[in-house]
Amino acid sequence: MNILKKIFFASAFFLFLSLLFWGIYIISFKKTDSNTKDSTISTSNLKSPAIVNAKIAPVSEEAVISPVLSPDEDNIWYYSTSGELKEMDLIGNSSKKLTEKKIIALKKAIWSPDKSSILLESNANGQDYFLLFNIKNDNLLTLNKNIDKVAWLSTSDKIIYKNKSSLNISDPDGKNWKKIVDLPHDKFSFFQMPHSGFISFWNNSDAYYPTSFQIISSLGENQKDLYKDSFGAEYLWDNSGSHVLVSHSDKEGGTKMQLGIMDYNGEGYKDLGLPTFVSKCVWSKDGKTVYCALPVEIPDNSILPNDYQTGKFKTADTFWKINIDTGEKERIVETNDITGSYDLSQPFLNSNESLLFFVNKVDGKLYKISL
Repeated sequence: MNILKKIFFASAFFLFLSLLFWGIYIISFKKTDSNTKDSTISTSNLKSPAIVNAKIAPVSEEAVISPVLSPDEDNIWYYSTSGELKEMDLIGNSSKKLTEKKIIALKKAIWSPDKSSILLESNANGQDYFLLFNIKNDNLLTLNKNIDKVAWLSTSDKIIYKNKSSLNISDPDGKNWKKIVDLPHDKFSFFQMPHSGFISFWNNSDAYYPTSFQIISSLGENQKDLYKDSFGAEYLWDNSGSHVLVSHSDKEGGTKMQLGIMDYNGEGYKDLGLPTFVSKCVWSKDGKTVYCALPVEIPDNSILPNDYQTGKFKTADTFWKINIDTGEKERIVETNDITGSYDLSQPFLNSNESLLFFVNKVDGKLYKISL
């Protein structure tokens, strides 16, 4: 009997051990399987290496408004078309909201130089007006309804704005304003001349009217003509304020564009031999290189820049680098690497200038070009 009991208990013990190890195995297998599934889920939204490493690659999954590099330059800040302020990385694999505030009918965001505040142009209720959003304190303020165009001064604590009859400077909230100059009519563009106390301004580009490019000090003194009598001109300063790009129509009511460069005094104009718009160009930090998109497939007899600015057609762009000293031009994307249709707008470079970002007017999404 004792022998039978010993056999019974031994058998029971071995059965217990077998069940214990079997249970551990099952639990471990399920955990591993669960981790595998979790890993699959967490990486399912990542872009494939083929897309990420393509010469031209989409960054955003949605249409964007006014994207810029974040203050740390490691991410991109932008508004969605639904009016939400968001952040994503430079590849576009992650996106998150930066605030719960939503801007209705947003048209454009104008970022302060330090990215602490944003001037927002909205068209809610069928009328354009501007808002000031302070990112740090999450505060939103409506600006004076008479402001119809606005830009930042380089210090982030002052703005330049235009009403129908004058150009003015004030605090971002509109206080402590000062008139700089009266304007002959209400269609003017303006931008601070970098690293100077001067503001450049010019009548909006129109192929049927000569463009007068002028500067004036922020005190309203020393007004000077820099360049005039070109038609349909737009201007883009380099980062140092020593040179300015100019694009203009080849003649009054012309059907071709010319891109040129001149110095800060409006002298030494040189044709760069790339018929494009300055809105399709961005300066390199070195002040010697310009990256531009060259529009092709422009409809015959289009009046430029008028028909493009009013949205009568979209372009199919090729992409170039120009040395402004030598005039040498080089493709940054070979034609066989252009697999889609791209109408470049709002170009900007990352901090080490290895990537060129742009908004594609065809679909409104953000794309990048590896340089």
